[in-house]
Amino acid sequence: MLYWPGLRSWFQRDDFVWLKLLQIARESQGFLWALFHPMAQGTMRTLSERAFFMSFYALFGLNALPYHLWAFLTFAASLVVLSSLCTKFTHSRAAGFWAAMLWMSNSAMAYALSWASVYHEILCSLVFLGGLWMLARYVETGDKQFYVAQWITFLLGFLVLELNVVYPALATAYALCFARRILSKVWPMFLASAAYIAIHTAAAPLPHAGPYKLHWDSSAFATLWTYWKSALGPNRLIVLHIYPSPSRSLLAVLLTSGLIGFLVWRSYRREWMSAFFAAWFVIVLSPLLPLRDHIEPSYLTIPLIGFAMWGAWAVVRGWRAGWFGKIATVLLLGIYLGVSIPVARVVAESQRVHSQEARGFILDVAAQTGQQKNRLVLLKKVNGEQFWSVVYYRPFPLFGIREVYLLRGDDGRIVPPLPAALVPAFMASSEMIRAAIEEQRALVLDVSGVKVRDVTADYAR
Repeated sequence: MLYWPGLRSWFQRDDFVWLKLLQIARESQGFLWALFHPMAQGTMRTLSERAFFMSFYALFGLNALPYHLWAFLTFAASLVVLSSLCTKFTHSRAAGFWAAMLWMSNSAMAYALSWASVYHEILCSLVFLGGLWMLARYVETGDKQFYVAQWITFLLGFLVLELNVVYPALATAYALCFARRILSKVWPMFLASAAYIAIHTAAAPLPHAGPYKLHWDSSAFATLWTYWKSALGPNRLIVLHIYPSPSRSLLAVLLTSGLIGFLVWRSYRREWMSAFFAAWFVIVLSPLLPLRDHIEPSYLTIPLIGFAMWGAWAVVRGWRAGWFGKIATVLLLGIYLGVSIPVARVVAESQRVHSQEARGFILDVAAQTGQQKNRLVLLKKVNGEQFWSVVYYRPFPLFGIREVYLLRGDDGRIVPPLPAALVPAFMASSEMIRAAIEEQRALVLDVSGVKVRDVTADYAR
């Protein structure tokens, strides 16, 4: 119910890159290239992006509902495993219930459940939870089948998301806190992660510039603090037009004090379970902290699992701690849910609106082009939102339209400005335009209004 707008969302931004992959595989590059070649900042997410988009596009085309339904089903499975896993750790079904509730209601989940390209975060969550659940079953039963199944899940995780390299650290933290006798069984997984890092770096070297450049300096602590505030929720109230204020900061301080105070107290009592939950949050975030110039709310999807178990265990222990504990628990839980739920709903709705605006824009251009797919389409008066959320990702080949450019002189309308390196790729030259007009294959479309208008005749004059 909370993320219903996500089911009604269309495609947006990176989605168009992956939707075109099946077409590229069939026409030129082949399926092995499409499944394994480094793309999009050097990523190789074979299962969660390549196979997902190519198979769903082959079955459902540009009907977005099945893509989102599959993401919802995967997330539902993840919630079930999370609840079971947290119940195993804490021996409390209430903690398992609240872990699922706290994870699900965090506003960061709105991106994963409204944007098809973020499916890799949901699937990787299921991989981490499933792997750790099987490791816990191995500890409980001694049955090697669970240990082997955990290894298989771990290795498949490398085809889902690069973040899978931190799973051995999670497994080690689990072993240190719950079952130190299996440490020797966990450490070999670090070798697999090291091998993957070496292969991935050789195939797709790390960028030396741009937003994906890694900064190994003290800025990592500032990035961690930014993600921590987003996980708590009050700083996300800006989407409800509640701007920074002492009262908003107080909500964040209360939540931070409650969680950190609970962690310190339980650690003092030598109960390391809470430390494991906090470690999950930090361990999974650690590879993302050097990306100081590229902070995305959706990156919190997997770290929030540890955050949710931490909060759930605090809720259960607080409720058992007398009247003062009950009051503090209700207050802090009320703050978290009272902030997260409305923000999550607004974010999901805004994602739906943006995707439907992109759909209207793209379909209008495709309708104006009609069956004449060989025309040179020139977009007039494109603004920054239209360019950076639609045109930049080149969705038009999905409709057979190969040549789409912006008119020179309109670049001043694009904010942030178009980098010089991208100008030749997106701005039509005078010679190109003149030749297309003379050949009567130019189509000039004014996209500044509610509807796209054909202004070819006026422009040609």
